[in-house]
Amino acid sequence: MGNLVVYSIKVNPEHLNGAKRFFARRGLLSQDVLRVLIRMASRCESCLALVESRAPISEIQSAFASVLADAKETWQLNGLFQDTVLKTAEACNLPQDFIKNVLAEAQRIYTSSDKRREDAT
Repeated sequence: MGNLVVYSIKVNPEHLNGAKRFFARRGLLSQDVLRVLIRMASRCESCLALVESRAPISEIQSAFASVLADAKETWQLNGLFQDTVLKTAEACNLPQDFIKNVLAEAQRIYTSSDKRREDAT
């Protein structure tokens, strides 16, 4: 792994304990989850920098392969979060379609706000 840096963040202890229990349901350590997310974000940034600098396609493809490898791990997390939302909705007698529509609308709003920020720059 080379030289590692200790990165510390302040979190609510209750949130941290809840997150640890949540990830433990899938046999995951919260530290590992954070490492994967940070690594993937870093690799995504590298890909964007290559695209913006108009690097050769082969170089972009190589960097993109690293992102895809990390995405396998984050997709597991996305599925874990989605399963939890849907199970909770079911326990509350909310139709899954309602929850999926709410999540899709949140994504649409988030995407359009990103577009507005890009247009402003």
